[in-house]
Amino acid sequence: MKKYIAFSLAVIGLFALSCSNDGDSGSNQPNIIIKPRTAIADAAFEQALVDLGIDDVVDGSVLTENAEMVTSLVMDNKGITSLQGISDFTMLENLSANNNQISSLDLSANTALKFVFVNNNDLTSINVTGLAILEKLSIPGNNVTLLNISGNTALQLLDIKDNTLGAIDLSNIPNSLQLNTFAVENNPLTCIRVNSEILNDIPSQWTKDPEDNYALTCN
Repeated sequence: MKKYIAFSLAVIGLFALSCSNDGDSGSNQPNIIIKPRTAIADAAFEQALVDLGIDDVVDGSVLTENAEMVTSLVMDNKGITSLQGISDFTMLENLSANNNQISSLDLSANTALKFVFVNNNDLTSINVTGLAILEKLSIPGNNVTLLNISGNTALQLLDIKDNTLGAIDLSNIPNSLQLNTFAVENNPLTCIRVNSEILNDIPSQWTKDPEDNYALTCN
């Protein structure tokens, strides 16, 4: 009887040791780290990122850490219809996406932007609020109906010709010496609001339609 009990205890001990070893081997398995990814809805946009070496395959997303390191995106003539996901490019300073088919663009999260060129797209709206260091904004050849640049006080170039703007307010631009280039022709507006300093010193290189007027207030 004693031999039977001893044998049983030995078997139980071996089983317990085996389970313990199994647990130890599991704990030594490497941890799988899942890195955050940014959704890129437009395949043409993502292909442009692949071409630039920012992404490696068109699969609907890009590593967020890669997006956060980008300072310049030049994606002209790429057939892009949407820049959804651009908000995660938080260090972006230069954006050029001319001659695409982008219909709306929200850049309010890209506060490092200095240069934005989205000429000849299908834009009906663009949000550049909060871009305090934006120096150049070029959007000719679109269908933008409303543009708020009240917070873009560092602007040096503003090209908004060939749109459908009913009004534009430059009154928050400090002076006309800073805004060296301004083009607003071929828009259905007749009044361009400015401040008194600009009104007294309209640069000769600024361009507008003959019927447009600069004024301190616009109806």
